[in-house]
Formats: sequence, C-alpha cells, structure tokens
Amino acid sequence: MNKLSTRLSIGLLAVGAIAFAAFGIQWLAAPHAMAQPLGIVLTNADATSDARAVYGGMEIGFGLFLAYCAFSATTRRTGLIGGMLALFGLGLARLAGIVVAPEAVSAGSHQLLAMDLGGAVLFAFGVGLTRR
Repeated sequence: MNKLSTRLSIGLLAVGAIAFAAFGIQWLAAPHAMAQPLGIVLTNADATSDARAVYGGMEIGFGLFLAYCAFSATTRRTGLIGGMLALFGLGLARLAGIVVAPEAVSAGSHQLLAMDLGGAVLFAFGVGLTRR
C-alpha cells in the first residue's frame, strides 16, 4: 500500500472512531435528549439503561475498535471491513424500518439512512485501497 492509501485508510478509521465514540458518549450522557428527536420515549430506568448500553456503550466500544485498527498496518483492513459492514447493517435495517413503517418517517430518519449508507460507501472505498 502506498503512502496516500495508508493515510486515507488511517483517516477513514480515525474519523469513524471519533464519530462512533462521540455518538456513543452523547447517548451515554444524555439518552433522553438523544432519543427525543427520533420519537423514542424512554419510559423507565430499564429502558434508559438499555439505551445507554446499546446506543452508548456499543458505539463507544466500536469507536475504540476502529481507533485500535488505525494504529497497526495489520489491522487496518479489518477495521475498514468492520466499519463498512456495521454501517451497511445499520443502513439496511433502517431502510427496512422506513419501508415497513405504517406512516411516513421524519426527515431525521432519512438523514440517518444517508449517513449510514454514505459511511458504508466510504469504508468500502477504504477497503478497496487496502486490496492485497
């Protein structure tokens, strides 16, 4: 891999790590504020704890994984593939939810769909840079 490909791969992983971790930290710190714009109502302590774990902890953990992968040439491709598949999975599930929803979803759901699939494409580009 040449220097430009290496820098782009590291950059994609770093941006992904920051984005996932920042999103997770926001959910961990303020789950009600994060849920409200999406129409999600956290009705009790169990729901709030679960939102913190799934949307906070999982996102923070994945961000840390991407950061770890950025620091080693032997793990960069794995991190890029992981980011691509995670965001593709999020986007595919979000798209399915939009399609089967009994009523129109908000613009926020469409924005999140664009971010999920756009991020998956960027990570796929990074995977292409690391072809052996």
